Amino acid sequence: MSLYGRTDSNANKAKADIGVAADSQTKTILYIDETEAALAQNKNRGLNAPGWWSYFSYNDSSGNTRHKAEQMVFIANGEANAQETQSDDTIASDAVSTVTITAQPADASKAAGQTQAFAVTATKTGGGSITYQWQVSTDGENFADVTTGSNKTSATYTTAALAAGDNGNKYRCKVNTTKGAPEKVSNAATLTVT
Repeated sequence: MSLYGRTDSNANKAKADIGVAADSQTKTILYIDETEAALAQNKNRGLNAPGWWSYFSYNDSSGNTRHKAEQMVFIANGEANAQETQSDDTIASDAVSTVTITAQPADASKAAGQTQAFAVTATKTGGGSITYQWQVSTDGENFADVTTGSNKTSATYTTAALAAGDNGNKYRCKVNTTKGAPEKVSNAATLTVT
């Protein structure tokens, strides 16, 4: 019998988590069955074979999502858990899920002291709901998640009261689904502060 178990259960997940060293990244222990391993959306995250995985994602200096996946043990002929409800399905779903941006945020001009709303429209296929994360670039190249304003994780983001130093900032939105669709990133809208 495998130390890790052949099914995606909480008990087996606890066993698989033993021996994973703590570091600066919070890792998620995932069970990938053969159905999940075959999906392109999981392969794009590096989760490309059945078994137990240690996984985390992070934003690089340009604000793009990157993935780090390390297989702890390969399991052949593991149980396929179609439409399972384990929490790891938010990372590696067993059903194809896609998201498409249908309306991009638009450039805007506002006076200092006012706020500006940026919006994106997206549609999805497959399970789960759409997720949003707005980002800002103050240098035109590197993006980071917004820390001010309101509705940072919804389809319409509103800035805080604008200052002259906000002139030229660019805003974009990362769109995904709770079932782990391949992430889409909107165009960047430029803010002019007058």
